Amino acid sequence: MSDNIDISEKHDFGFRKRYETLRALLNSNGNALQILSDLEADLHHLPSSDWRIQRPVSRLIDEVFLMAQDLNLLTNSRFTGLYETLELSRKKTFEILRKTVKSQKKSLVVRLNEEKSNDSGLVGGKTSGVSFLYTLFPDFVPDAFVLTTDAYRIFLEKNNLIDKIRLLLNDLDVITDHDNFALKTESIRKMIYESELPASIVDEINKQVKIIKGIGDAGWAVRSSAIDEDGRFSFAGQFETILGVETSDLAKAYRKVIASRFLDRAIIYRINCGLKEVDTPMAVLLMPLIDAKAAGVIHTRDAQNPNLNIMVVNAVKGLADKLVKGLVTADTFYIKRQLEPEKLDFIPGDTNTDKNTISDYLSEATLCKIGNMAYKAMEAFGSDLDIEWAVDKNDKIWLLQSRRLMIAEVEKHKEIRITNDIPLIEGGITIFPGRSEGQVIYVTDKIPSTVPKGSILIVEQPSPDLAPLLPKLAAFLASKGSPIGHLATLLREFSVPSIFRLGDTIKRIKDRDIISVDSTNRKIYNGSRWPGIKDRVLARLSSDVQSQSNSPLFNLVLSLHLTDPFSSKFKAKNCQSIHDVVRFIHEMAVRAMFHFGDAQNKLFHKRAKPFNSGLPMKIYTIDIDRPYPTDTKEIFPNQIESIPFKALWAGVSDDKLPWPERWDREFKGLPSDFKEQVLGGLLGPRRAKDVNYLMVAKDYLNFNARFAYHYAMVDTIVGEGDHNNYVHFRFHGGGAGDIQKQRRSRFVEWILRESGFGVDRRGDLIIAWLRRYPQKESLDALAGLGRIMVCARQLDVLMKDDAMIKMYAENFLAGNYSVFVL
Repeated sequence: MSDNIDISEKHDFGFRKRYETLRALLNSNGNALQILSDLEADLHHLPSSDWRIQRPVSRLIDEVFLMAQDLNLLTNSRFTGLYETLELSRKKTFEILRKTVKSQKKSLVVRLNEEKSNDSGLVGGKTSGVSFLYTLFPDFVPDAFVLTTDAYRIFLEKNNLIDKIRLLLNDLDVITDHDNFALKTESIRKMIYESELPASIVDEINKQVKIIKGIGDAGWAVRSSAIDEDGRFSFAGQFETILGVETSDLAKAYRKVIASRFLDRAIIYRINCGLKEVDTPMAVLLMPLIDAKAAGVIHTRDAQNPNLNIMVVNAVKGLADKLVKGLVTADTFYIKRQLEPEKLDFIPGDTNTDKNTISDYLSEATLCKIGNMAYKAMEAFGSDLDIEWAVDKNDKIWLLQSRRLMIAEVEKHKEIRITNDIPLIEGGITIFPGRSEGQVIYVTDKIPSTVPKGSILIVEQPSPDLAPLLPKLAAFLASKGSPIGHLATLLREFSVPSIFRLGDTIKRIKDRDIISVDSTNRKIYNGSRWPGIKDRVLARLSSDVQSQSNSPLFNLVLSLHLTDPFSSKFKAKNCQSIHDVVRFIHEMAVRAMFHFGDAQNKLFHKRAKPFNSGLPMKIYTIDIDRPYPTDTKEIFPNQIESIPFKALWAGVSDDKLPWPERWDREFKGLPSDFKEQVLGGLLGPRRAKDVNYLMVAKDYLNFNARFAYHYAMVDTIVGEGDHNNYVHFRFHGGGAGDIQKQRRSRFVEWILRESGFGVDRRGDLIIAWLRRYPQKESLDALAGLGRIMVCARQLDVLMKDDAMIKMYAENFLAGNYSVFVL
């Protein structure tokens, strides 16, 4: 008898030790995730050299060391190699943090004639391009000055805007509710409009306007010059340009241009390009406005016909602002691509004008001089250029802006002959070559906030406001439009096959039609024409946006390489960042929990008891501190006296929720192993027949469960106070394809963020947390998790397109659960 008591006592002690270790590890994991989330937000707004980054990095490493220690206690020291990995990461991280940036005097203003005017990190991409032209042609570029990125940061700091903007921008990249998105961005712009310009910046503006001569009645042109603008990324038309500004209004115009950095289209553009908030601070270029009799753009190569040895000049009378916005059709001049250009052809913008008549506002001599300067600039730059120019009333040429010209490679493909080979439409001008197919979406008045991925957009007049839709488009067609307009630049940048100037022929296409577009040869066909093209288009559009400018600190701490826990590469030795280590430890801890439950379920231990839930799930309970009777063969929900369990189960067992056994109906009569293999159920640590475990104490709950073909875990402590309360949630897997599983995970992410959770989503894997909330809010969150787990069952199979994410999310938040039933 005494031996049995000893064995029981040893078992209870081992059980308690293991439980406390699990609890400590998961608590540390929650702390680590919170720090990682805060760091990622901070590094969006602050450089890695900022002193406010160092302390949380140190805390994170300490927390992850504790996690590694607890994991080794759980697994009998299987992962001691993690200590060496973490120590190496610690040394590399603190080596970066110790490299403090030497204090330098801030440069609020830079003139074009200063050496610093080519420092793109200080003056921005657009000013850097103008500075390049100034070094080549100092007498043909207006004297100008730029309020630098240093001035931008001082403006934000003096008005305490950095933290306010950070709060509003936090998680903006995952907000799919357009109204919510627009409300936050509008709030940021309003704060900027209402902020005072620091006296130091005002003094510099006043000083510079006294120095620069030749303003006259035309006033000033105030232009954006963000870092990378007109550089790696065009940002074409995404920010404001204000023309004809009086000297007394320069401060107001400066704020308006700064505020335009937070226009919806500009923020979405940065998100689509993988740019962080800290990557593109705004400088602002202030240049005397040329009182132009002619203006336009020259391309040093014909982007539509790159094999031809010609340059293309687009010109209009007066200023070119409407031209670059795509609102007017320019006169087009073709000149020979050589040092001493010759006019080759002239196509008037007005179709009623005689083609053989030279324009009355731009002489052939002036045209060729513009070509000569552009050719010299192209040779000096080493690449083809897109240069904005103007000619004043005295026939003097002014160069105003320069950016690299994007030239697309013509797609080579074997033409497939089809019986009905007559195009529906033929003509227009190619903006970006290529082939694609998809369903037509007409945009007439209001621009939609989103469109289905793989759509073909048709508009009358191209506008930069359409930029947020471009990453989702298979092709773009327009009845009007300028090939040198802002949207044309963006279409080339995003590689969207596109045709402009299709005229009234575009009316032959009906909304929702399926069409095939060959923009290279300017032909449009009814129906699906080329096998495999649709899949190639969707594959291109589904590729994840990669961050363009991760700092060394980001790579060492936040980057994630171990994304697939079932890959053969998911090993401790392959951890390249601290985030990798956190993910690896958490995955191993989850597996340890299942093994732990299996061990308790052995007949010898007799600690795990069947849970009679009344729901189609096999669950065993494991008690921690006797929250239910131990002398019964099975446990019922109403017997468990656990604060967090009652809240979670109130959600799971809500009688408004559906528990459809969809696959049982679809695959009735087939072996379960067949379903496992067909639906992807073998990809994971558990099978459908395996047991799910519910570990409970009076203030604690750990629920590891397989719901159909995905996995969920809830780990939580909820007591009377709020300091120790936390709710952790993990969700991944599914029975459908990767795209559909990711749709389901985006639905879950939407609900969690609306419920106040911090969320880390990678593909179909979601890890979420809620920490130090009062009891009521924590219990409400647990009830919500219960409903999410039920409603999300097999939802990956139901979601056929991205639009369904919003539909299901809005219905869930409104309490309309009937939509989750087939």
